[in-house]
Amino acid sequence: MRATLKRLEIVRYRREVRAIIGSGQRVDTKFFSLKYLPSNNRLIPRRIAFHLNSKIRGAVIRNRLKRRLREIFRQNKNWFPEGFDYLIQARTGAENLGFQQLKQEIEKLIGRFKND
Repeated sequence: MRATLKRLEIVRYRREVRAIIGSGQRVDTKFFSLKYLPSNNRLIPRRIAFHLNSKIRGAVIRNRLKRRLREIFRQNKNWFPEGFDYLIQARTGAENLGFQQLKQEIEKLIGRFKND
């Protein structure tokens, strides 16, 4: 069985990402910002999108970071409450974190979201 993120679990359309940015609420950590908006889609419990700062130089580095973030989401979907669309924005410096450090940062980010 392939361990991948389903296409339906990813916010794919620009208008949906813009809606999250424009109308969503936000919580921050040093390396990440999480914007979230209640979802209109009742079929998919939670969806996610990623945005990496253009100051993170090098396509290979940005793609590796995005793959790691997708994997963290895939393995830990239960961290993310159902009924929301999420946008995780990475800031400069996030590319230097190891996988476990990234996982801890995302866990801290979701903890702040749940306490908000």
